[in-house]
Amino acid sequence: MKRKIMFASAFLFTLVMVISCKKDKVSTVSVNPNCPDTISFSATVLPLITQNCSTSGCHDAGSGSAGYTLTSHQDISPSANQVLGAMRHDAGFSPMPAGAPKLADSLIQYVECWIAQGKLNN
Repeated sequence: MKRKIMFASAFLFTLVMVISCKKDKVSTVSVNPNCPDTISFSATVLPLITQNCSTSGCHDAGSGSAGYTLTSHQDISPSANQVLGAMRHDAGFSPMPAGAPKLADSLIQYVECWIAQGKLNN
C-alpha cells in the first residue's frame, strides 16, 4: 500500500511539473505604434519640458517647486513617470502645468515614447 501511495505521489508530481512547464508565460513589451523610431531627449523632451515646466519659474534650478528640478536628464529621468502623470492629469498627480491647460496629447506622447524607449540620454 505504501508503495502505491509513493508511486501515485511521484506520478502526480511529474504530471504537475510537465503541465506547469507547458504553461510558462512570456511577457511581451507593448510598443506604442504611434512612437517614432527614437525620441531624442535633447532635441524633443528637454525643450518641451523647458518650455512648459522650467522657464515658467516653477521647476527651474532656482525654485525646484515641489522638490522637482527639471532642467537636465539627470533631473528628469528618475522622476519621469511622475512628470508624465502630472502632464496627463492622471488621478493622484497634481495637474501640470499649474494654472494652465493640459498640454496637447501629441506633446505628452513624446514623453510617453521616450519613457517607453528607456529614457535615453540622447
